[in-house]
Parts: sequence; C-alpha cells; structure tokens
Amino acid sequence: METVTPTNARKNLYNIIKKVTSSSIPMEITSTKDENESVVMISKSDWNAIQETLYLQNTGVLDRIHQFEDEETEVLGDIDWSTL
Repeated sequence: METVTPTNARKNLYNIIKKVTSSSIPMEITSTKDENESVVMISKSDWNAIQETLYLQNTGVLDRIHQFEDEETEVLGDIDWSTL
C-alpha cells in the first residue's frame, strides 16, 4: 500500500482518487503528527464489496455456502436461497 502525507494528498487529491479507483489498491494518508490520525482511502466499489462480505459473514450466509461447497452430492438447484 502506497503512503502519502496529508500535504501531498491535498496537492494530488484528484490523481490519488483516479489511481485508487483504477487500480483497486488502497492509499494510506499518514499523519506526520499522530499515527492514530492516519486514514486509508479505498474505492467506493471496494468499500461496497467489503460491506457485502461482512454482511454475508455476520448473517451466516458464508458459512452455509462453505458447507454446500464441502458437500459433493449437493445440487445447487436444490438449495433454497431465500433461507440462507
């Protein structure tokens, strides 16, 4: 992950946004005063993907999918997707 200072981020904000959205590689904006004030910039599509994964994990859907993957005899057409 590439790192920039807040000053450089301000100067190059448009280019940083273009780079992050086109490459899907996050950019860390590191505070020179306090590491706890640093942030990570990610694209909106990557953020949405993370949120969807967290939702699926928190609701147990990912666990169910892993169970179905482990069952060799399961026919995907027989899965009641509305109950996951």
